[in-house]
This record gives sequence, structure tokens and C-alpha cells, in this order.
Amino acid sequence: MVLANQTFYLVCFIIFIGLMSPFFWGKWVQKEWRLIYFWPLALSLFSISSLAFYLATWMGRPILAVANLTLVAGTLSICLLFSYWNDSLSKSKKLFSMIWLLGTAISYLYLLEQGSTHQRIHLMNVNLGMLLLWQLVVLFFISKKDNAYQIKLLMMVVLLQFLMRMARSAALYSESNIEILNLYQEDAVGFLLRAASFLANAVVCILIANYYLEKLVRHHQKAVQSVEDGMLSSLNMLSMVRDNETGNHILRTKNYVKLIADRLHESGVFKDQLSEAVINRMAKAAPLHDIGKIGIPDTILKKDSPLSEEERNIMQTHAELGAKVLEAAKMDDVKNVKILDTAIEIAGSHHERWDGSGYPKGLKGLDIPLPARIMSLADMYDALVSERVYKDRWSHEDAKAEIVRLKGIFFDPVVVEAFLHEQDQFIRIANMYRDDL
Repeated sequence: MVLANQTFYLVCFIIFIGLMSPFFWGKWVQKEWRLIYFWPLALSLFSISSLAFYLATWMGRPILAVANLTLVAGTLSICLLFSYWNDSLSKSKKLFSMIWLLGTAISYLYLLEQGSTHQRIHLMNVNLGMLLLWQLVVLFFISKKDNAYQIKLLMMVVLLQFLMRMARSAALYSESNIEILNLYQEDAVGFLLRAASFLANAVVCILIANYYLEKLVRHHQKAVQSVEDGMLSSLNMLSMVRDNETGNHILRTKNYVKLIADRLHESGVFKDQLSEAVINRMAKAAPLHDIGKIGIPDTILKKDSPLSEEERNIMQTHAELGAKVLEAAKMDDVKNVKILDTAIEIAGSHHERWDGSGYPKGLKGLDIPLPARIMSLADMYDALVSERVYKDRWSHEDAKAEIVRLKGIFFDPVVVEAFLHEQDQFIRIANMYRDDL
């Protein structure tokens, strides 16, 4: 039994040291973790407790006192950490914790000299049981505000630990006639209950580390999202300042793109290319399809009559220019901003044609990126049904007939079929964001 005890506590010591390692060697941004000192303090105390329980066989009762009191102190630190999460930590709770720990230390040291092993075990179980109830109550209130699965698992583990502590005391009461001279003379049931309840501390700490790691990931994702949104807003404003299209054109084409992509996704077409995240990126990137027009001279861009062949050739360079502008906007240190890759595909290829007669590269068929194939149809439909100073508005039926005529010539046939399924929604969007000319 002594060997089993030592092996168990040595393993627990290694676990707690492993959980502490990111504070010393990790690359995570852990400023918040260090400020909440109850967390590293708890890990440190549990590590000391594990090591002390391991050494108690050779070093006797003084080191056993260290093991038990650091266990109580570590559990108290977890209580304070949970209170911090719940925004209910106060100076009075900190003072109460210090008084509690002092009272427990005095009681334990007294029993170490004057009492029995049974009494010391009961003292520890009662103290730890009350602290675990404190943790349960605080976790319950936290769960009302934070639905994280780690909080629910923490409640389950803490409850099980409390029950095992009480079960261990109950087992000792039922065998009160059996004298236990030291901790390691317990029977197998006592050892298993004690080991399981101590191991629960390690599980609690692992869940807390996982909870913090997930918060760190969410914080990183929000930071990336903020960079992405700010970049898109700036690029959109730049595009609108130079383009002669209206803001409603951007809203319409954005919604058209999402409609077609959603339809393709629902029908199972291009299933491997159209996840929900990809569709959202396409919708966000769609407004940047004509950003290359910032490089087109005003005499051509704002001309209110048909372009000459030379002017048309210059205008057609906007697709390649758009791809270059967006390439330049990519930042090497923000590797997760995938939306710019989608925007580059759309801006650079939305004038390519299914039969290979488009520009700037003359791509054909499936060589044209899917986001660009979708944008191509959305852009043409909007151009047809919108009124401009140089053209009248087409009816939906006329625009639909033209798109169907160009099926397999300009447009991917599958994309055209998706458009036909969603044409009622196209009409709704066109009316909702109609230009007032």
C-alpha cells in the first residue's frame, strides 16, 4: 500500500508541474493568468501537497502536516478563483479564507500532537467538504452567466469529490474500532476514496487550464475578426469613393452571392468547397469585387457614354488591379485572415467566362474559382436590372432570359440553376435595396 501511495502522489506531482509549465516556458499571452494569482497559487500548493504526501513515508508527521495544509490552501485558492470568475470576490472573502486556513492549521497541528489519525482525517474531510460546497455554490452562479461546458464538468467533478470525502469519513466511522496509526495503514477502500478525491483536484485544474485556453483562443479569434472587419471596412470605403456604383449595388450583390452559395450548399453541389464559414467569407468579400477600379482614370470610370475600345481595354485592367491591391493588403503576421484570399479570387476572376473568353487570364470552366463564378452571375444580374445614366433598367424576366442564354458560355451551368431556384429571392433583394435615381 505504501508503494501505491507514493506512486500515486508522484504522478499527481508531475501532473501539477506540467500544468504550471506554461507560466515559465509557454509562449501564450498569459497576462490575465498571472494577475489572477489564485490560479498559479493553487497549482503551486497542489504540487507541494503531492510532493509532501510522496515524501511523508520517510520524513514523518511534519511533512504530512505540510501536505494536508497545502491541500486545504490549494482548495481555498480555487474557491477564490471561482469567486473572481463570478465577480463576487471581496476583501472580506480573502480575510475569511486566511482565518479559515489559520484555524485549520491550528486544529490540525493540535490533533497531530494530541489526537488520532481518525480525527485528523475527519478534520480534513470536513474542512475540504465545506470548501467544496463553497465551490459548488459559486460554480452554480457562474453557470447562469457562462454556458461553457468546462463549468458544467467542474460542477460534476467537485460534487463527486465532495461525495468521496464524505464517503471516506463514513467508512472510517463504520470501522472506528480499527486503529490506524498513520495515513498509509488504510485499507483498499480508504486508499481508493482518498486517491480519487485527491485526483479530482488534478481534474479540476486540467478543466480550468482548458477553460483559460479556450478563452485565449476566443480572444485571438475576436482580435483577428476585428482586424478583418476593420480592413474590409477601409477597403470597401476606398472602393466606393472611386467607383460610380452605389452602396446598394454592394448590398445587393453581397446578398445575391450568399443566396447562390447557400443554394449550392443545400443541394450538395461543391459540398467540399462550400462550408458555412466559406460562404460567410464569400459574402463579406463580395463588396470588394470592383476594388480595382480605384486604379482606373476618372475620365473612363465616370464616363456617361459607351466606352471606346481603348477605354474598354483600360477598364478591363481593373480585375487584375483589384487582385494586386488585395494581395498588397495581406499581412504576413495575420495568417488567419482567409477572407482576403477569397476577395482576391473574386476581384481577379469575376470577369472570367465559362467558355474561356473572359479576362484577365482567359480562365475556363472549373479553372475559374467558384467564388468568382458566383460573383460573375450576381454582378451581371444586378447590372441588368439596375438603372444607370447610360442604360434603362431591365425587367427580371429579361435579365433571367439573358442569363439563361449565356448558360455554359459566360456562366457555370450549375450556378445558373441555383440562380433559377432562388430567383424569387433575387427579386425581393432587388426591390429591398433599389436605387433611387
